[in-house]
Amino acid sequence: MAIHAGIPEKVILGALRQLSADMEDVTWDMGRTRPGRPVKVFFEAETIADVQRAKRHLEKLLGDAGYDLIP
Repeated sequence: MAIHAGIPEKVILGALRQLSADMEDVTWDMGRTRPGRPVKVFFEAETIADVQRAKRHLEKLLGDAGYDLIP
């Protein structure tokens, strides 16, 4: 999943920590970040449905924090 650079990395990390607490069966990893470039998040789970559920949950967490995923 790529998240545009307008969302601070601290906010993304906070949302990912909350995601880990909410969904213990899904793990994540952030790719190398560069200023002005999208932040890449990689999910790992047993099924693709779990990965999609994690992606939607992260989108909801970021939206609830007041950040629009579509710049």
